[in-house]
Formats: sequence, C-alpha cells, structure tokens
Amino acid sequence: MRVLAVVAHPDDETLGCGGTLARLADEGNEVTALLALRRCDPRGVANWSALVECFERACALLGARAAVHDAPLDETLAETHPHELHDRVAPWVARADLVLTHWPGDVNQVHRGVARAVEIATRPFRRRVNVSLFEIPSSTDQTFGVAGAHAFLPNEFVLLGTDHVRRKCEAMALYSTEHAPGRTAADVERRLRVRGAEVGAEFAEAFAVARRFV
Repeated sequence: MRVLAVVAHPDDETLGCGGTLARLADEGNEVTALLALRRCDPRGVANWSALVECFERACALLGARAAVHDAPLDETLAETHPHELHDRVAPWVARADLVLTHWPGDVNQVHRGVARAVEIATRPFRRRVNVSLFEIPSSTDQTFGVAGAHAFLPNEFVLLGTDHVRRKCEAMALYSTEHAPGRTAADVERRLRVRGAEVGAEFAEAFAVARRFV
C-alpha cells in the first residue's frame, strides 16, 4: 500500500500520525510525508532550514520518505488559495492508496487549508483514495466545538506497539523549537495512552474516516 501523509508544518507528521506511519512502514508499506508549505511566522522563518532538517530526520526515524515540495506555497495562502495548494499535492495524492491529513475543523487556518486541498484532490468522481484525518494537540482540541460543530470525533483507532511509541516520541524530541505545553515528547506518550484507553489498548492514535472505499 502507498501511504501519504499531507501535512501543514514540520512536526505535524509526528504529532498527527507518527506512530501510524511507523507501524505502516514496519508492515512493508511505502510511506511518504509531504510538506508543501513554507512557514511565514518569525520563528518559522528564523528556523526554517533547521525545521526541514528535523522533518527529514523525523521521517527517517518513523520509516517514511520525507518529501519537501520544490516550490512550497507560503502558509499564509493555504486557506485563501486552496487550488494553488491543491496543484502541489494532487500529483502525490494521485499515486496514493491511503492519505492521512489534518482535521478540517482545526483552529489553525493552515491545517484547514491543507485539509481542503486534500478534499478537492480526492473527490471520488475523479479518484478513489481512502482518506483519514488526524488530530494535532493545541489545534484540533482548541476549537469552540459548540454543539459538536468542528469537534474532532474519531471513529478509527490505530493500535501501536511500544516501538512505534518510542519512535514517535523520539521524533518529536527532535523539534526543540516547537515544544510547548501539550506538545512535548512526554505529552505525546500521554495522549497515545489516553487514546489507547478509549479502545482498551495500551497505545493508539485516533483518526476520523473521511473517505473509505471497499
């Protein structure tokens, strides 16, 4: 199976689906993480080269190929120019059997833009690609969620072994400039335990199924 994670920022591949990428890679699947945007905030600009290096190292640790678009779109355009972002991700999506990407109700507008671009690229009348949506701490869980609007409601859980958890935590530890409450390696492990407990397992990552073809 060809698996593609389409992410907004370096570290989203680890926070959102790092354990799943590690498991799928271990099972013999072809796993790729695509970064098609360039950060424009002051910290992101100052650390961009280091962040790309961390992205590549994290992907290698998880068993995934790191793909950085050769003409990345400025992240400020992600939500307002979805078709430009679509044009960057569509060729990669067309080769995938399973796409993992952001929950479209995230507080972060760049995450929403990526989700929209993937939604456009996976319209079923054009191509049938399975799509699952992941959560990002400090973004997915920060919405108002009034009456369930925009709330992340997982209906797919990927069970993880201790080695998958270790590699996800080690990958997150690489991103020293991105650590914040809820986003440290220790926080990552706690969240995996919580999601695992929801389904009677030790560790799990949670997803919402967006498209599934049988």
